[in-house]
Amino acid sequence: MNPLVRAALLTVVAAFGFNLETVLGKALGHLPVSVIVLDRALGQLLFVVPALLTHGVGLLRTSQPGMQVFRGCLSVGTWGFYFFAFSRLPLATATTLGFSAVLFVTALAGPVLGERVGWRRWSAALVGFCGVLAIVRPGSVPLSWPLAASLLSALASAAITLTTRHLAKSEKTQTIMCYIGLVSVAAALPFGLPNLAWTGWRDAGLLLALAVVGPAAMFVWISALRLADASVLSPIGYSRLIFATGSGVLLFGEVPDAWLGLGAVLIIGSAVYITRREAMLARQTRTGTA
Repeated sequence: MNPLVRAALLTVVAAFGFNLETVLGKALGHLPVSVIVLDRALGQLLFVVPALLTHGVGLLRTSQPGMQVFRGCLSVGTWGFYFFAFSRLPLATATTLGFSAVLFVTALAGPVLGERVGWRRWSAALVGFCGVLAIVRPGSVPLSWPLAASLLSALASAAITLTTRHLAKSEKTQTIMCYIGLVSVAAALPFGLPNLAWTGWRDAGLLLALAVVGPAAMFVWISALRLADASVLSPIGYSRLIFATGSGVLLFGEVPDAWLGLGAVLIIGSAVYITRREAMLARQTRTGTA
């Protein structure tokens, strides 16, 4: 199979997996968010156990322990906002607002990483933020905690992206993933453990599925990125909104409105442009360096 076709198929599978993770989180919305976050963290840890068994504790050697711990704690915070938002907002709305993470990365790349962000990417980011305003509609729609949590999740996700970029300059991917698993469990345990209670086989099965689906979807997405550039795959990845809309309508009776459609067009359009623009600049930099 052509590598690009395979990458595209993997991207669609990953988008479906990420949507399934949010569906499971919404179905478990009656549980404390801290329990869902702990479950997700345990899934992340189990996912990296094979690498630890293969490479041993040497895999944990790092020149940036503080940043590794910070990255793991960011994951816990992001999951907390993420699952809280999805448990209380329509799936399509929370999914679309989550895409604004790309816009926050653009806004923070300059002051945090010292990257030069040109007027084209700034313009695209402003268009995307107009999409956020179209969905949130300040003054028309009350700014609820779930809406705020969804935007905070996107902001925290942007911080994760920037932190990972920084770590990737000196650390192995497997080392970063191992620390995410270990630190996220350690950070989530104090909050999730006191709220653990047996609520039936249905919830146990959903929790098990969520623990597996989240890390598996991320693995599939990373596998796709090994075969093709992110600028090529990111537009396909936004098929997740189609899955979210369909799941919301069929499973939860959620009907999206025109404002959501407008916001989705602006946010996804700007995010695709920013991703492709960054890829083009990266290729130019590599060519110039060579």
